Amino acid sequence: MKAILQVRLSPIRGLGTLKQGKQRLLRDLSAQDIARACEQNYIDYWRCVGLSPNAEFSERGGVTQCITGLPQEIFNVVMRCSLSTDDIEKRMDSVIGQFRSRRLTMIWHVGMLTEPKDLGRYLEARGYPHDYDLTAMAIDLDGIAEHSGLSAEVTTKTVETGEDCRGWIACLTRSWESPKEVAPWMLENACFNTSLEREKRLSLPRKMFLGILDGAPVSASMLFWSEDIAGLQAVGTIHPGRGKGVGGATAKAALSEARRMGFKLVVVLSTVEGVGMYEKVGFKPFGKLPEHTMDFRKRSGSR
Repeated sequence: MKAILQVRLSPIRGLGTLKQGKQRLLRDLSAQDIARACEQNYIDYWRCVGLSPNAEFSERGGVTQCITGLPQEIFNVVMRCSLSTDDIEKRMDSVIGQFRSRRLTMIWHVGMLTEPKDLGRYLEARGYPHDYDLTAMAIDLDGIAEHSGLSAEVTTKTVETGEDCRGWIACLTRSWESPKEVAPWMLENACFNTSLEREKRLSLPRKMFLGILDGAPVSASMLFWSEDIAGLQAVGTIHPGRGKGVGGATAKAALSEARRMGFKLVVVLSTVEGVGMYEKVGFKPFGKLPEHTMDFRKRSGSR
């Protein structure tokens, strides 16, 4: 019998003060450290997604990216670059050409881990404006409270079964207003399907959690970790659960698991809409991750 494959991720690179692994404390880190940690956790999450044959993760030529081919920009991303200014426009056109030729919509992130630091200026000059920011946030786990103030109709659970996975994926795709192609794609990716993970004998560095209201799944979250950091990924709540504390409870379920594992803090890259919920849970903002969205779905591929 084949041994289970343990998927291990590299320690965070270039985070000078982050040398204590999961034991480091929020007070010991700078805002830039937190922003870098948020980006690295995001990259490692996509590296895990890219283990599946239905996603293409690569870190070639100084460019970290993942292409799924799905018709939603959040599933086709450029995350980190190290480009020389000598040929930067040529290199950028080569990267963009991969998405343009497949007529995809995509996001190019320009954050702390990108070189040159003013890469966004080059994108803007080529007709791709800075149009959105994710907020880099973090929380000390020692101070989080257990679930409180929730009605008896609200519960949370760890995703384990195929039925759990389908409910979890349904929550995310509905909350993200994803096109119909996304849910079947997620079911075919072991990062989002525990049954597939077991079938392929993987041991992935993530756990998923469901928030349940009146017996129905309405909220989803994922705890994703490496040797250095734990972060929240793939978080969403559908309309029946919004404003009722279910999203916060589902996030806290992931935080409790991180604390049980020995982590001292958790990071997250939040959308504009999610910042308020995370602040209620106890997260604090530490910076921004600028985004440049590009849509090449029109046949002309025009900018």
